[in-house]
Amino acid sequence: MAELNYNFLPVTDFRSRAKETLDEIRESPVILTQRGRPSAVLVKYDAYRALQARIEELENTIDSLLLEHAQSTAKEFVTLDELFADYESTNGNEIPSDEG
Repeated sequence: MAELNYNFLPVTDFRSRAKETLDEIRESPVILTQRGRPSAVLVKYDAYRALQARIEELENTIDSLLLEHAQSTAKEFVTLDELFADYESTNGNEIPSDEG
C-alpha cells in the first residue's frame, strides 16, 4: 500500500487559497483544520468515488461471509413471514415499516 503524504491547512488559509489547494489535492489529500484540530479532508473526486466503491465492495464481502457462516451453522430456518409473526406475537405490535 502506498504511503500518503498529508498536508494540513487551517480553514482560514483555505478561504484565501482555495484554487491552489484544489491543485494540491491532485498530489495528496489536504486536511483542513479548525482551531488546530482536523475537521475535514479534501481529496480528488475520483479518489473519493474509489473509496466509496471499495467500502461498498468490502461491506458486500462481509455480508456474504456472514450469510455463509449463518447458513453453515444454522440448525433450522424460518421464513421472513414466520419471523415477522414471531416478532409481532412476542412484542404485541407490528414491525415498523420504512413506508409512510
